[in-house]
Amino acid sequence: MEGSEEARLQREQLERYLKWCEEEGGVELPTHLDTFHLQEQKDRLAWLKDHCEGSVLEAGCCYGFVLAHCGGQVGLDINEHNIALARILNPRKVFVQGDIRQLPFPDEFVDTVMIPDCLEHLAWEDVEKALAEAMRVARKKVLISMPNAEYITRHASLFKHRMLLTQERLQQFLDLLRQWTFHLERNYYWTLFEIWKK
Repeated sequence: MEGSEEARLQREQLERYLKWCEEEGGVELPTHLDTFHLQEQKDRLAWLKDHCEGSVLEAGCCYGFVLAHCGGQVGLDINEHNIALARILNPRKVFVQGDIRQLPFPDEFVDTVMIPDCLEHLAWEDVEKALAEAMRVARKKVLISMPNAEYITRHASLFKHRMLLTQERLQQFLDLLRQWTFHLERNYYWTLFEIWKK
């Protein structure tokens, strides 16, 4: 990866990330709520909400904003602090600490599994595992959003993103999806996937 396009983008992201951390007082702050009022975020949230069907699990739920917006019932995050905050902010929903690569739920647990802006935080080698787990737990479909790596936006340029959705990675991801029926939408900021189980 060292000489790849992905590595070059990662180095550029590190520089931007360090600059933003400096501007924010030396630490990376959680996603600001006003971020969700940007038009591109509103569009992504509307797409997710419009495509959710039946019962919904969000994997990588952070503090539960997207889950609440989409009317979901269950959120999962690996970070115990995110889960604690989600439980305070959304007391009528169920939040579970766990790993997307090994979901602690039975087969066909919910109708829709939603993975908004989470897979890019995994190493590429773990993406296939996470996708297989989501498909196992979904009865009907899986929804995924990922920020595009080619566009220099704050959404696609966080250094904590371990996997970048470059054109090459997108092709590799599409290869993983070939066993299912899926629909892809790509705009300036995100690539959005709707994957049907049957």
